[in-house]
Amino acid sequence: MKKIFLPVFVFVLILTSCGPAAENRQMMHERAKVFQDSIANMIRSSMAEAAAPSNVVVVPAQTPTAAPAPTPAANAK
Repeated sequence: MKKIFLPVFVFVLILTSCGPAAENRQMMHERAKVFQDSIANMIRSSMAEAAAPSNVVVVPAQTPTAAPAPTPAANAK
């Protein structure tokens, strides 16, 4: 049991100590920066949209007046 424990421990230690290569790490950081910038731009634009004054004029609804129904004699020729 002791003979198996040491090689397994060394293997796990080596396996966990290996991190991503420098190129992959650089690419990961670049992608994270793009992702964070896109989220920041989306938040910034929505905040600017909410802070902008509204140019929409709200007109109160008017109830339509009832027009008299046409008579059949007026439509017949």
